[in-house]
Amino acid sequence: MNIKDNRSDISSELRKQTEKKLQQKMIRTMENLTTLPPEKILQLFHDLEVYQIELEMQNDELLRSQEELHDSQKRYSDLFDLAPVGCCVVSENGLILKVNLIAATLLGKTRNELISQPITQFIFREDQDIYYLHRKMLFETRQPQTFELRMVQISRPLFWVRLDTIIAGNRGETPACLVALTDISESKRTEHTLKERIKELNFFFNLSDLLEKTDNGLDEILKKTVILIPLAWQFPEIAEACIELEGQTFQTAHFRKTQWMQTSNIIIQEKMVGKITVCYLEAPQTVTEEMFLLEERRLLNAIAQKIGYIIDRVRMTETVKQGEIFLRTAINAITNPFAVINAIDYTVEMANAAYGGGNATGLKCHAVSHQRDTPCTGDDYPCSVLEVKRTEKPFIGEHVHCDEQGNLSNIETYAYPVSDRNGQIVQIIEYQIDITAHRQTEMELKQKAHELEDMNTALKVLLKRREQDKYNIEEKIFANYQLLLSPIIHDLKKTLTQEKQQDMTNILETELKNILSPFSKKLSDKLINLTPTEIHVADLIKLGKSNKEISEILNCSFHTIARHRDNIRRKTGLKNKKVNLRSFLLSLQ
Repeated sequence: MNIKDNRSDISSELRKQTEKKLQQKMIRTMENLTTLPPEKILQLFHDLEVYQIELEMQNDELLRSQEELHDSQKRYSDLFDLAPVGCCVVSENGLILKVNLIAATLLGKTRNELISQPITQFIFREDQDIYYLHRKMLFETRQPQTFELRMVQISRPLFWVRLDTIIAGNRGETPACLVALTDISESKRTEHTLKERIKELNFFFNLSDLLEKTDNGLDEILKKTVILIPLAWQFPEIAEACIELEGQTFQTAHFRKTQWMQTSNIIIQEKMVGKITVCYLEAPQTVTEEMFLLEERRLLNAIAQKIGYIIDRVRMTETVKQGEIFLRTAINAITNPFAVINAIDYTVEMANAAYGGGNATGLKCHAVSHQRDTPCTGDDYPCSVLEVKRTEKPFIGEHVHCDEQGNLSNIETYAYPVSDRNGQIVQIIEYQIDITAHRQTEMELKQKAHELEDMNTALKVLLKRREQDKYNIEEKIFANYQLLLSPIIHDLKKTLTQEKQQDMTNILETELKNILSPFSKKLSDKLINLTPTEIHVADLIKLGKSNKEISEILNCSFHTIARHRDNIRRKTGLKNKKVNLRSFLLSLQ
């Protein structure tokens, strides 16, 4: 039956009732018409006609209102049933009066099965207080309420729902509650996941903050790390952790092995050195899926990997620190200045005590050594840093350094390049030796050498004069012998007739020759014929003197000495023979 048919039936029924009442009224009116004047009768019929028209108009308006009400009810029914969220009407005592299809699907039952059922049977027991509290506030304040809680059904685990509630029903009617149910399980899972990830980030942030404190040793780091681990798990209030490392154990206060555990190995340089264990002391009551999330397994592996890296790094750092301590001790043990200089900006990056230690670190090398604001220049004192960068080879040079008091010192500088992986020179190792005393000694030695040379020259002059005097005396003695004694001895040999006297004369002549001759006792008789000058020249030849040296000694020309040499060779029988004169004279000894 359509709306027009309804409207026609209603109109017919109303008309019948109206006609019946009108007929009864007409009977009474007709009884009174006989007493009324004609004018009144006409006025009465006119009023009846107007009233009839008004009734018809009111009837039409009522039909339109009923039609609109019917349409409104249909639209409400459609909106309620086809709403994109679950909707239900709940009585003041909590019974479901009406429910749409989505709400029925959400609660896992048919709509007929839900009617007159208490809505609390679908609310998780621990969250029912939330529902009762907001329902009470709704009916007391008649203000809309919005809250979240967990609901249950047979075919699925706990799921989160947002409830939006308002009062339904007009005044005078029994109040009911219109409830909109929105499944927010996915957003809750996302929110939960985000919270877990935030806990993970907080863990790594706290761990990084812990590592930045350089005064923490490895044991202290592991003690504090094991306390941070449970805070990153779903249920930190019942979570405990333990780190086992090469015989050492670091654990939280109440750690014990339970059936709810997960572990991950600590690997350092492909070798297992320990493990991390996270456990729950009891089974969490609100677990809806897995005891440990997949993300927590990944997090535990990441923590184990991170701890392995931390242990390796801390140990390497400790080794480096020990190496640095040894290096600094070794460098400070060097008594001569030693420094490492930045090749780019000439800054002293490391220096031993002899170079200035911490006072020199951070200063420019030319400011420390030369009290200059700019690097050294010039050929006399080339900059060692520039020379090493230019030649890419070690440099050795000498500089004059000036200390803060203006005292100058001679420094021998040894500079060596330090390159990075790309072969770029980034640092210069400089080693200095103070050679001021050495240079002073050299100057003193040079001065003494000059003095000795002067003394040697004077001595040579004296020796030359002495030698010359010696030769002059020898020449005089030999000449006297030749001129005086030799003729006398010759005359004695002639005048003395006795054999004994002649023998004595011969002995005397022989001994005189041995005394007077500058040659050896084996001196040949051939030399007796030499003149004193030739004997002198022969003696000098025997000493290894050259013609030039002999000419200088005897103060005569080179050619004169050459002529004397020829006379000696002729008188000794060496003329035109390939015999060395000096060797011959030496053989006569």
